[in-house]
Amino acid sequence: MKLTHYPAYLFCTILGVLSGQASAAVIDFNSLATTTTSPIVTVGQPYVEDGFSLITRSGVSFTYGGGTIHATTDKNANWTGTPGVYSDYVYQYGSAFVLERVGGGTFDLVSMDAASFYTGGAGNYFSVYGYRAAGGYVNQNFTLDGTTNTLETLTFNDSFKGLNKIIFSSVYAQVDNINLSVAAVPEPETYAMLLAGLGLIAGIASRKRNNYASA
Repeated sequence: MKLTHYPAYLFCTILGVLSGQASAAVIDFNSLATTTTSPIVTVGQPYVEDGFSLITRSGVSFTYGGGTIHATTDKNANWTGTPGVYSDYVYQYGSAFVLERVGGGTFDLVSMDAASFYTGGAGNYFSVYGYRAAGGYVNQNFTLDGTTNTLETLTFNDSFKGLNKIIFSSVYAQVDNINLSVAAVPEPETYAMLLAGLGLIAGIASRKRNNYASA
């Protein structure tokens, strides 16, 4: 490669590294699989997986503690083949799941799987709210198909990007395979490499100016 091509090449490389690559996280609850004779097992809160924390909240503004989280087992009539989670209903307050990144930060919600415990009626309604770091929220509502032991994939539009929290139904359906995307953050060593690259670009540019001046 010619020396004159280095600045453009290095600049493009730096831009590529800074833009980062999105990393995927799938909350699949497989760690909750256990050998038991019970149809459900109790899950401690917060449940943490792949850098995300899941809890329950209740009340109009979701400021109260929510119901106990349960995971289905292979002894459950609604077993889908892998553990799914849901929560108890808190009398007069309801209950919902709240998912956030451990330590804070934004993410995109891509999809999640759900299976209703009911074959029809209001129990098939499933709502998801996404809250943005900059303020405001987005919402998508679904009607589950009522096949109680078969997961249905719910996909989300581009408005569910750049979120710092999602709140979603937890009582009338079990949830599994929450598919998320997180922007990669360069390591400190990467920043050092980028600074060295910028210094090289500046040095090449300075050499070219000196060559033009002496010509």
